[in-house]
Amino acid sequence: MGVAPPAYKMRMEDLRRHHAQMLAALDQLEQLTQSPACDEKAVTAVRYRLTRASSARRREVVALCERLIASGAKDPGLPALRDATLASRAASSRHIGTWTLQEVVADWAQYARASATMRASLRREIAREQQILGQHFQEAM
Repeated sequence: MGVAPPAYKMRMEDLRRHHAQMLAALDQLEQLTQSPACDEKAVTAVRYRLTRASSARRREVVALCERLIASGAKDPGLPALRDATLASRAASSRHIGTWTLQEVVADWAQYARASATMRASLRREIAREQQILGQHFQEAM
């Protein structure tokens, strides 16, 4: 695969930071959803941090994939990752739209189950991004 030029290293470092922020928020949300009742303030804060980090991560992934493809990288995983990243935005938007804070509070147990499914999906996305992009950015991962 080779290693991408140094100009890409900063973007990859940003992606690593977004991944770390997301994983921390996912862990916090997991802890919160183990409680018998919703802590509205804490859930709102964690969901906000998770949404911001995830949005930034998606932008970085798409930009990195597109730049690598444009520079001649022949990895078939790059366009697939880019497309999957764009598609995952729709799934995330549906989850957030379905689970407004009012709905979260009204049906905490069901939200906890839906959140577990979404958290697992986000963790798989992060792992896939690290696996595919890590081949091109070995020194930054």
